[in-house]
Amino acid sequence: MIVNNLNQIENKKFTVIIIGSGFAGISTALKLEKKGLETLIIESGNLDFDETSNEFLKVNSIGDHKSDFTGNRLRQFGGSSRIWGGNCNPMNSENFTNWPIKKKDLDLYNNEASEFFKLRNDFFQEKFSENLNIYNLVWSKVKIGKDHYDHIEKSNFIHLSLGTTFLNFKNLGKRIVSIDCRKENKNFNLKSKFFVLACGGIENSRLLLWSREKNKDLLNVNLPIGKYYMHHPYHTIGQGIINYKRLIKYFQKKNIINRPIITCNNNIYIEANISFLKKKGISNSGIYINFKEANEDNNIIKQLRCFAPKFVKEIYDSTKTKELYELEISTLQEQTPIELNNINLIKNTDPYGVPLVKLFWKKNKSEIDSARIIMEEFGKLLIDEDVGRLALEEHLYDHKIDFDFVSGNHQMGGTRMGVNERDSVVDKNLKVHGIENLFITGSSVFRTSGHCHPTFTIVQLSLRLADNIINYTNKI
Repeated sequence: MIVNNLNQIENKKFTVIIIGSGFAGISTALKLEKKGLETLIIESGNLDFDETSNEFLKVNSIGDHKSDFTGNRLRQFGGSSRIWGGNCNPMNSENFTNWPIKKKDLDLYNNEASEFFKLRNDFFQEKFSENLNIYNLVWSKVKIGKDHYDHIEKSNFIHLSLGTTFLNFKNLGKRIVSIDCRKENKNFNLKSKFFVLACGGIENSRLLLWSREKNKDLLNVNLPIGKYYMHHPYHTIGQGIINYKRLIKYFQKKNIINRPIITCNNNIYIEANISFLKKKGISNSGIYINFKEANEDNNIIKQLRCFAPKFVKEIYDSTKTKELYELEISTLQEQTPIELNNINLIKNTDPYGVPLVKLFWKKNKSEIDSARIIMEEFGKLLIDEDVGRLALEEHLYDHKIDFDFVSGNHQMGGTRMGVNERDSVVDKNLKVHGIENLFITGSSVFRTSGHCHPTFTIVQLSLRLADNIINYTNKI
């Protein structure tokens, strides 16, 4: 049901109010709907993009990353899902180190999440070498748009109010009883049994920091809200050449040839296995290796003449049979969570008086080392099998970290999950420490970033949250 006039529901008490209409909020609401729980979603944006509204999502970014994030944060129905690329790979087991839950806890939701994204649940990972894994990249074309809007419009259990901005929590002791919000220049107070903050990796921290500032007795002053921020630095780390026919033979030798290793985007994706990571003491990096047809004028071939003449001769022959491919290599890096990387508030506010965001983020030398070590391992494999050669970027070796990179558009951390209030904001059930009925979902609860895209994990967590809320309602 679409709510155009909040006067109609101001005296109604919902079971759940969800703040935010992205993948996290919608997937939570859809599962609650199946159990007949009446849910209200409020979204500060409207159905379509509004540049004026989005202006107030700008981030004052200091440190290494100078983006204002307006290119990947959207205030509209669906949020950033409206510009999402579509990757749906789940995080691997090693990515859950120090989480209060394990991968198996989220694997229970693989089928539901795959159904949400209209996938076949065809994830797989293969051992590529002694120390490296290779796995398929799974893509979804689902975006939260007209289909979801039409579904909600007809729903008897999901209510959606667009153009409705959250202002503040109202509490009675350690329990939220209502929220203040604003729609069409009028303030409203909305009541519910449970509340879910689902506004994205930066906005969740922003609204929670503001709530603590507005209401001093609501949240523990020591909760690390906004701290341990992470994202995925994405940058080019090298190039290379490869004999495609020999690569296929290597796949055959490893018995992985029957898998769709070469994706629709004409690349493969590799990572280090957990034993190698522990042995080297490094975090993980996802390595994209993109193939494109090469020719004999390729610069790498010219460089190789000096130290690999036999291989170069064979390469020249390969160009004539179209077996030679040029490699473009980039990495999506796992970032070490550190307290120093944080989200905070500044004095400037949006039109509703809510302060805007200051973000401090710096790269870490160890993350650069991890990309180099993994790529050296891949390069060694190519040499040992005489499949190809790599040339890695200088910044992987000169220990300078002021190289150009692109944000992976994945904002994570800030309201991380954990066991205690000292280093986390929510518990394993995504309930905010110290508050009986306030939950947070989305990438802001990630304790570590992993290296794969976070969207599938976000929906797994949100579906699990819906189950937890259902269990809480059964106890009342």
